[in-house]
Amino acid sequence: MKPLALVVDDNKITTKLLNRYLTPAGYNVKEAYDGVECLEKVQEETPDAIVLDVMMPRLDGYETVKRLKADPKTAKIPVVIVTALNDVSNQVKAIESGADDFLSKPIEDKLLIAKVKLLSSLSVAQKRVDVLTELLGKSLRGEASQEEVQQKLAQIDISL
Repeated sequence: MKPLALVVDDNKITTKLLNRYLTPAGYNVKEAYDGVECLEKVQEETPDAIVLDVMMPRLDGYETVKRLKADPKTAKIPVVIVTALNDVSNQVKAIESGADDFLSKPIEDKLLIAKVKLLSSLSVAQKRVDVLTELLGKSLRGEASQEEVQQKLAQIDISL
């Protein structure tokens, strides 16, 4: 199963460009056009990584990251902040907001792919650990059938 990346930018040309970079690299890509829409989309489907612009209407990238990281359901989703504001103070602000990484515009496609690949692979690994931890607990308590264990393991691409 392909990892899911959510690209968030109010400039539709930028979202299409990022989509064009990430899709051939093996990602399913969804798009959102501001922070509010980003928060709505992550409730519908949890992405493995989010690429998020800073300067957007309704809700900027810094506040969007803060809200994502404050919600236990979305706190573990890795976020790469992308902005034309590439001075050190904005990089620090991005990290202090809760972003996991930072990219400056213009975006270098190979660097974007490398960062999203790293962060999404960590996200996928964390999801697997969470499922395995849940299964182990259920198995130890005698609450998980062999069939349920097999189904859950298949969902995260692990077989016995």
